[in-house]
Parts: sequence; C-alpha cells; structure tokens
Amino acid sequence: MDFSHVTSHAQADALVKRGELVKIWLFPKRFGGPEVRENVGYVPAGTEVALDFAHDRISGLIDLKAIDRMTVKPEYRGKSKVLKAITYVCHGAPDKPPITISIDIW
Repeated sequence: MDFSHVTSHAQADALVKRGELVKIWLFPKRFGGPEVRENVGYVPAGTEVALDFAHDRISGLIDLKAIDRMTVKPEYRGKSKVLKAITYVCHGAPDKPPITISIDIW
C-alpha cells in the first residue's frame, strides 16, 4: 500500500469518494478537536478500527484521571496528504512520564 502520489486534498477527497480513504479528525472530536480543515486527516479505509481502539484506550485513561491533556503528532511520507502514522502523547501528573500511543498506518 503506497499513497505517496496523493499530494493534494482534491486527490485525497477523490479517493474518499471511491472508498479507498476515509477522513478523520487528527485531534478527535470526542476529545474536543475542532471542526477545522487543519484538523482533517486522511487514512486508508479500515484504519478506523485501530484509531477507535486507541481512542477508547485514551478515554479509559481520562476516566481513570491518569491523563488530562494530549498532543497529536501526525506523520506523512514525503508530500503525501495520507497519514503514514499518528502518535497520541497523553500527559497527566508532572512527575509521571507521558503515555504514548502510536499507530503505523502504511
């Protein structure tokens, strides 16, 4: 699977219409992510399962009050608009190390 050739939002949107890609919110809406273009990402169809699993884990950490803030680090290959990987860095108490959840996508 290689999406290096997808270098514009128009190309990515065309693949969304064909069902090959799906749009996601980089900083998930369920955690307060804004509905703005800068928060939109593209991933291959099927990746939502891994993302949902990660988001559920983060929700559990929030419920346990183990974390209270999060940084999202998207990664791309070259000029591609399709995420290669995404990392969620979850922070809690200052004396504890952050909890990192990474998903390699393609």
